[in-house]
Amino acid sequence: MSARVRGAATALDNPVAEQAIEWMVLFRSGEATPDDYHRFAIWSAADPRHAQAWERMQGMLQRSFAPIRDADARSPGQAAAVERIMLRPPQSADSPARRKALRRTLAFAAAGVATATLLHRSWSLADLSADLRTGTGQRKSVALPDGSTLVLNARSAVDIDFSGKQRRVRLRQGELIATVAADAARPFVVETAHGTARALGTRFLVRLEEARSMALVLEHSIRVDNGSSRQELRQGEAAYYHAGAIERIVDDRSGRAAWADGMLVANEEPLGDVVAALRPYRKGFLRVSPEAARLRVLGAFPLDDTDNVLRSLEQTMPLRIRNFGNVLVTIDVR
Repeated sequence: MSARVRGAATALDNPVAEQAIEWMVLFRSGEATPDDYHRFAIWSAADPRHAQAWERMQGMLQRSFAPIRDADARSPGQAAAVERIMLRPPQSADSPARRKALRRTLAFAAAGVATATLLHRSWSLADLSADLRTGTGQRKSVALPDGSTLVLNARSAVDIDFSGKQRRVRLRQGELIATVAADAARPFVVETAHGTARALGTRFLVRLEEARSMALVLEHSIRVDNGSSRQELRQGEAAYYHAGAIERIVDDRSGRAAWADGMLVANEEPLGDVVAALRPYRKGFLRVSPEAARLRVLGAFPLDDTDNVLRSLEQTMPLRIRNFGNVLVTIDVR
C-alpha cells in the first residue's frame, strides 16, 4: 500500500500536474472570476498535456469521492456539503494548506484508495513505514530494549534508533510520552522535524505539530535544541520550538499528558487546540471555524467517547455543531 501511494504522489509531482492542481483549487474555492476561466481556457488549449492533466485530476477526484456520493442515497444533500467543506478549508484560495489537502486526496485516489478508507484513519505517506504507529483512537505503551517506555497517542508514528552511543526516537507524527531508563553513556533523545528534546531526567512529553513541536516536562528536566539554540526545561515547564525560536509556554500545560489515561483536560485552552486533540480519536473529518477556534474551553472529557465530548461542548458553549454521518463534523459559533 505505501509503495502505491508514494508512487501516486510522485506522479503528481511535475509542473503540469501542479498547474492543474492550482486551477482545481481556485475553481473549488468559489473565488474564481470570469477572467480566471478565460485564462484557464487559454492554458488548456496551449498544450495537449494540459488538457490531459486536467481530465486526469478530475477523474481521480471523482473516484475518490465515489463512496461519499453512494452514501448520499441514504442521506440526500449531504454529499455536496461534505465535498465542498473538505476541499474548501477556511483559508484563502491560494492557501498552501488547501493545496496540500487536495494533493493528498488526489494521491490516494490515484493509488486506488477510496475516500471511505481515509475516513477511518489519517495516514501520512511517509509514516506508513514507521517502526511503531497507532491508528485512530488507539493508544499504545511500548517497552524499549533499554528498559525505557514509550506511550504513543492515537495516530502517532515513531522510529527507534538505538546504538552504542545514543538512544534516539524520531517522532514522525502525533505525540508520545517517554519514561527514560538511566544510562549515562547513551543520551536519550526524541527528535522531530523542528529539533530535539534530550532527557536529563525520567519522564517527558513531545508533540509534533505542522509548524512546531511542543515539549512538556513531567518529571525532572530536559534540554530542548532547535538547531541554533538550547534551553533547559524543568518539571512542569513546557515550550514550543521550531527553527526560528524556542518559546516558553506560560500557561500550565500539565494536563496535556492526561491522554495517556484516556482523558482530555482543557485549562482555558482555545477550542482549536481541543479540536486538534480530538481529531486522532475520530473517524472522518472534524472542521472548526476560525471564530469558534478562538473560544476558550475549561473541562475534562473522555477521549474514547468523542461524540459525547462534542455534545457537551455544544450544550455549554455558544456553538453550532453539524454532523454529516461518519464523514464530517463542522463546528461554528451560534
